[in-house]
Amino acid sequence: MPRAAAAAVLLVAGLVAGYTLGVGNAARRVLDPVVMVRIGEAGLDFRARLDTGAVVSSINAHDLEVVGGSGRPALDDIGREIRFTLVNDAGEQRRLGARIEQVRGIRMADCREVRYHVYLTVFFRGHAYRVLTNLNDRSKAGDKLLLGRNWLYHGYAVGPVEEVEL
Repeated sequence: MPRAAAAAVLLVAGLVAGYTLGVGNAARRVLDPVVMVRIGEAGLDFRARLDTGAVVSSINAHDLEVVGGSGRPALDDIGREIRFTLVNDAGEQRRLGARIEQVRGIRMADCREVRYHVYLTVFFRGHAYRVLTNLNDRSKAGDKLLLGRNWLYHGYAVGPVEEVEL
């Protein structure tokens, strides 16, 4: 293939790729940094913070009990049932059970923890999304539910936070 024809093919391919990416980004719905959602399995409403820095979503869960587990998170817990209590911002609680999908380490600024991950159904504006969520004691955190990039991937983006002038 002559050099000019190859350059033209690459140019057209680049334009098509750029157009496709642009259309995909334009279709994203921009949301405020905090939204109200419902966790379907629990029937509880949560004020959720959208966290672009988190790969996986995280929810306030207490009293974790792995059926047949050793008491500490381990890879052989994958596939087992875990029982836990979800607590939302209003202090409402529901005891649930789910299948452990992953056991993996979470890096934070000051430490690293191993957490259980389960799928939960997040309802938002009439749509249901199955989202991998880690179970974490967030009782001291202001936000009881963080929706990470794995939820934002469903076509959402976070709008800019407006600074308050002092």
